[in-house]
Amino acid sequence: MLQKYSLFAAALLAVSAAQAQTINIRTIAAQMKYDVEEFTVIPGAEVKLILENGDDLPHNLVIFAAGTDVLAVASKNMEKPEEALKRDWLPDSPAVLAHTKMAGPKTREEVVFKAPTKAGLYPFACTFPGHTQSMQGKMKVGTPGPGLTGLKFAVYNGEWSKLPDFATLKPLREGDIADNLVQLKFDDYKNQFGVVYTGKLDAPRDGEYVFSLAADDGARLLVDGNKVVELDGSHSVAEIKDGKVVLKKGEHDFRLEYFQETGEAQIFVAWRGGDFAATPLSKWVPPTWGGEVKKAKTDGGPKMPLIVGNEPVIYRNFISGAGNRGIGVGYPGGVNLAWSAEQLNLVMVWRGGFIDTARHWVDRGGGAQGPLGYDVFQPVSGLSQPFAVLASTDEEWPRTNKQWADGYKWKGYKLDAKRYPTFVYEWNGVKVSDRYDVVGDTAKGEAKLIRTLKLDGTIPANAYLRLAFGASITPEGGGFLVSNGHFSLEKRDFQNAFRIAADGAQIGGHNLLLPARAEMKITYAWPTDSVK
Repeated sequence: MLQKYSLFAAALLAVSAAQAQTINIRTIAAQMKYDVEEFTVIPGAEVKLILENGDDLPHNLVIFAAGTDVLAVASKNMEKPEEALKRDWLPDSPAVLAHTKMAGPKTREEVVFKAPTKAGLYPFACTFPGHTQSMQGKMKVGTPGPGLTGLKFAVYNGEWSKLPDFATLKPLREGDIADNLVQLKFDDYKNQFGVVYTGKLDAPRDGEYVFSLAADDGARLLVDGNKVVELDGSHSVAEIKDGKVVLKKGEHDFRLEYFQETGEAQIFVAWRGGDFAATPLSKWVPPTWGGEVKKAKTDGGPKMPLIVGNEPVIYRNFISGAGNRGIGVGYPGGVNLAWSAEQLNLVMVWRGGFIDTARHWVDRGGGAQGPLGYDVFQPVSGLSQPFAVLASTDEEWPRTNKQWADGYKWKGYKLDAKRYPTFVYEWNGVKVSDRYDVVGDTAKGEAKLIRTLKLDGTIPANAYLRLAFGASITPEGGGFLVSNGHFSLEKRDFQNAFRIAADGAQIGGHNLLLPARAEMKITYAWPTDSVK
């Protein structure tokens, strides 16, 4: 039996080398995800991987050696961002086994490579800055399953549009198939014929098995006399249909019935089980066959996204994480924020897609909508006033349980000629304007949010602006790296880490504080980007 299995495996790999196994993976718009979380390939087989990027950001797909910490590799890649940019963000690492080129928005890239010969899980990820955290999956290299043994064929002559009852017909020719792979090699028959294949399959254990079938024209697969999957009638190879069956460990009768009417003649069959990869049992493999592919769980993507063009887009509605009076702003360059008219402060920043408005257009439009993009962070959390007078920087920051803290008055916002908003309020008689601009472009690898606050009036002594709150605040690279642990919005998890820089900023406990003055500039960026 071992010798028979080895011969089958050799024949199978020869087939795989001649016809690449095709894997199609798509990016999900504005969700920073692939639509496939795992796919399976046969050891040593040729694989054609197609990446279709339906997003507005560039993405690639890099396959790494088994056991690779892809986040660590991505972080190391950013230690020298200028060099990484020249490589189009591909890590300079021996762990890289195969990769696509960087696919621009609404484009596709493909790569053909030979699968590893060693069984295992090989991680894949997007290595564009900031994407690796959420854009990951696994390529499973599995051992091929047992093949057919004692495979025989019986050819019948006839003109059918449906599968006939072959038991009532007499075969014109019968014989053995030496390599035990289902195939159509009948030089004397081009059209109007049928074939019945019979043989044995050895199930390695008790359990459920999945059989895949495709044909041009009709085909029916039976195991132990029971129909498992059928594609009857005259048709092209329009689909690959699966059927499931529970088998006991040991040998089982295999029977495949097929008829050819006119035109192309093709037949494909494969099986898979818990202990082995999807394994073809036929000589021909459809180019669209991807073996066993596990689709990622997604919400199906945005339904009514607000698209940001050459000028900012403002969205005033219930925004998750921004309280009851959140004002969302999507800026050109792929950076977005939520500003709270309750806290009179910046409460949330993210990049990528702005916001999906579908929830607020369905029925009565109830509920809060979370950010559409990714890499969301909150500079401060909870009801927290922006300014306070402190006896020392170590003093606890005052909190409030009402909409506006004492001494604050909300004055709305104004738009300039390019529709950039400036938020306006008063604090103890001091007029405050709060404006934001974006430098750079997220799609090109780096973007920063520049905040400018102007204070008009008599500023109290020992007044501070609370820039950030974090469990960890570390001076780094001319600014500070702030991390406040993960938080969740709309069942999505975010790292809640960012970089921030402002002249004169200082750490006070878990707060980053800036002495209040007539004009203050603050720069926000993501952990992989520079605030310089």
